[in-house]
Amino acid sequence: MIIGLVFLLLTFIGVFLLVKANKKNGKTATKQEEVVAPPSDCCGAHEICEFDQMKMNESHVEYYDDEELDAYKNIDENSYTNNQIEQFREVLYTLKTEEIKFWLLSIERRHIQLPAILKSEARMLMAEA
Repeated sequence: MIIGLVFLLLTFIGVFLLVKANKKNGKTATKQEEVVAPPSDCCGAHEICEFDQMKMNESHVEYYDDEELDAYKNIDENSYTNNQIEQFREVLYTLKTEEIKFWLLSIERRHIQLPAILKSEARMLMAEA
């Protein structure tokens, strides 16, 4: 039980450090991005419109350098091994905050269930936006 608590504590510390590093890297990257004016017919809700368009087109599947996750098609969210969970976590923490919801939709369309333990981490990362 003590080993489990230590593992859990180390996991949370690791997640915290990764989130801070991801947030710091995200801020640095946004300073270097070129600003492009939106089209004249734009409503101003780019992320919402893009996400709605992607949701409507169910045949569209976008990959986020995560093709290896296709091996986990139709596996229950509670059946993953620690190594498999780490593969998902590695992809999750390399995504930009605004890409996470698109990635979740992508893996859902590929019939891949996100490991149950990563759902709260994904929500936490999306909330940072």
